[in-house]
Amino acid sequence: MLRPLIVLLALLTLGGCQTQHSLPPVQLEPARELPVIYVSGMGDLTSAPLREALARRGAFADVLRGHDPEGYNVIVLAQSDLEDQHNLPLTLLSACTLFIVPAPVSWNSQMMFHVSRGDRPLAKYMIDNRTQAWRGLFNPDGGRNEHLQRIADDFIAQMRKDPSWRE
Repeated sequence: MLRPLIVLLALLTLGGCQTQHSLPPVQLEPARELPVIYVSGMGDLTSAPLREALARRGAFADVLRGHDPEGYNVIVLAQSDLEDQHNLPLTLLSACTLFIVPAPVSWNSQMMFHVSRGDRPLAKYMIDNRTQAWRGLFNPDGGRNEHLQRIADDFIAQMRKDPSWRE
């Protein structure tokens, strides 16, 4: 009786701690020194989750949707599987056990950020992140949000280091 309980507890706790990213974490200062940006997306990922991840850090004065003819614009070209269903049979098995049995998931994203002022190009940043995780009771998104946040954090860090986008 004790052995199955120990295995069950191990499965519950391991689901959330086994997330691996190819992109290292970036330490960001919570300073709002970057200007208002207008973000639009093209490709496999809508721009809304990325705008939320950029706004969450508070590095920009504001993160808005669309394009401004006079302001700073960021067009994101994304090749990503964040919107896809991953391994549906294992996800259903995990759901049948009330997510006690975690299911493996992986997220792969390659994003090109084009920064412009109006229609004049200023800078390009390429970011690639590959994540492997377990989706379960204690990690319901399977590392998806952390995957996207690391991409947003890396973009912010690259903009802070690179003076070429400033006029």
